[in-house]
Amino acid sequence: CTVMLKKNGAFPLEKPCTIEAVGSGVRNTIKGGTGSGEVNSRYFVNIEEGLMRAGFELYNRDWLTVYGYCRDEAKEAFKEELKQRAKAEKVNVMSLSMGIVMKEPEFSIPLKFNADVGIYVLSRISGEGNDRMPEKGDFRLTDGEVRDILEMDRKYDKFMLVINAGGPVDLTPVMSVGNILVLSQLGVETGAALADILLGKTYPSGKLTTSWA
Repeated sequence: CTVMLKKNGAFPLEKPCTIEAVGSGVRNTIKGGTGSGEVNSRYFVNIEEGLMRAGFELYNRDWLTVYGYCRDEAKEAFKEELKQRAKAEKVNVMSLSMGIVMKEPEFSIPLKFNADVGIYVLSRISGEGNDRMPEKGDFRLTDGEVRDILEMDRKYDKFMLVINAGGPVDLTPVMSVGNILVLSQLGVETGAALADILLGKTYPSGKLTTSWA
């Protein structure tokens, strides 16, 4: 169920190497959807762990830590917004939040460009009960995502955009990228699966269940 939307021959890699892996899905990898798409599992290999287990040396892990702070702040603001909406509409906050997901926050975190390879993991959670919205951070990419993806594509000879999402996102601003992989939501071994694809142990020859414009 993984598919290469675009490829230019830069992958697979011959062996594990230094890699600058950034983006919302590296440490906060999405293994399944919300609601009935979410399963409590005994373990989970996110992309950060999967790459390290496969022998990759991760550069710029500071990016992931700083992004985590940005995400935590955005999550608290999102929860407070839901509480205020529920109070104004006089409904239960749990009922109001059914199917509603937080949009990806804007951020500006320095990149280092000091590795052999670069990947950007773009993640979007999805699930039942609500439509995707044509807004930045949801169906559309944020300004920060577009900026970093294009900059990494310019700086790295070997660069891949990885889509860790349960449905399409608007890739119009980044269609100049030469390698775009739909990783989807692969469950507890998502990180290990991506490492295998990067190293050519498996081939992303799945089929799309949704049209990607």
